[in-house]
Formats: sequence, C-alpha cells, structure tokens
Amino acid sequence: MPQALGPGSAEMKRHVAALVALVTSLAVFDSHVDWETLDDRGLLAVNGQRFDLRGWASELALAWQRDCRALPLLPQDSPTAQAVLSVIQKHSPPDSLSARALQLRHLDNWSLAEVTFDKLKPTLVVLRLQDGQWRVQDQAVWSGATAPWHSGDFVRRYLRRQAPDLPQALLACTDIDPSRYGQVPGGLGPVTTPGPVLP
Repeated sequence: MPQALGPGSAEMKRHVAALVALVTSLAVFDSHVDWETLDDRGLLAVNGQRFDLRGWASELALAWQRDCRALPLLPQDSPTAQAVLSVIQKHSPPDSLSARALQLRHLDNWSLAEVTFDKLKPTLVVLRLQDGQWRVQDQAVWSGATAPWHSGDFVRRYLRRQAPDLPQALLACTDIDPSRYGQVPGGLGPVTTPGPVLP
C-alpha cells in the first residue's frame, strides 16, 4: 500500500522542479550566449551574432543627455557651409569634386561635415579654421563600415582620438546614421536620435 504524501512533499517537488528548470535555462543560455573580446572591448555573442552592448548603451545615453539646440545644422547656402564644402570638394580630386553635404555643423573654429559622393562612400570629415582657411584634418576622417561595433559610438571614439581638441558638443550633436556606417544587428541598434538631416 503506497504511503500518502504530506503537504511538505508536494512543496519539495515544486522546489526541485524550479531548480531543474533554472539549471536547464542556465545551461541553454550558456550554450547560446558568450562574451568575446575584440580590440580590447567586449562583445555579446548570441548564436554567433555579435552585439556591441557598450556602444549601444553609450549612444542611448548620449541621445538622452545631449542638447543640440545651440548647434543646429548649418543651412547649405550659408557662407560657412559653402566654404567647408568647397574645401572638401578640392581635397582629393577627381572623386571629391562630387561632394554633397548631408549635414554640416560648426562650433568655434571647428566644423564637422557628413558628405556623400558619386563614387565614394559617405564620409564624416573634421575641419578646422586655421589662418582664416578651413582645412581638412586628414587624420580625422571616417568612411566605411564599423561592424561589429555600434557605428555611432565607434566613429565618435575614433574621431575623438584623431582630433582630441574637437569640441565634444560638436561631436555629440553630429548624427551618425547606422545605415551608412554599419548596422548593429538585432534589437540592440540602431539607436535613433532626433534631428533633421539636410536633403
């Protein structure tokens, strides 16, 4: 004759079931999720697909913190915008001659321009006003994909390293479009930020 189970026994079964479910979940999670290090930074890898959590979080925080009311986009017909675009067009002909502005921002003696070309990829260009002339800062130019890194964070860090005197507000207010510089896969990107882009 089987012995009747008391109320404590049923509770014990629930605890064991919960523990088994937790251990199974952790094992499944561990078999699909991993941390990888690349270029001294961590990436979350889920089933072999990499996510730049740090870059995504950095761009999300920037989107909430930045205030760009004092740094509007320059109208393309403004003298500063025309001078900056002219310098970029003359920088490395013949391909640079087709440069068209996507966005231009200016602060003090610095300008950050995003341009597109007929044959070249879209490019972010840092310029500095020196001796009354705008000059491309050759070491502070970005074009190309950033994958697996989050494009906004990666490009901002790169330009900051290459032009350390570039005003932080100017760099923060420049929109970096992931569709032009490398998509972040899955639900971790892109971080969208408000702000118009010139046609």
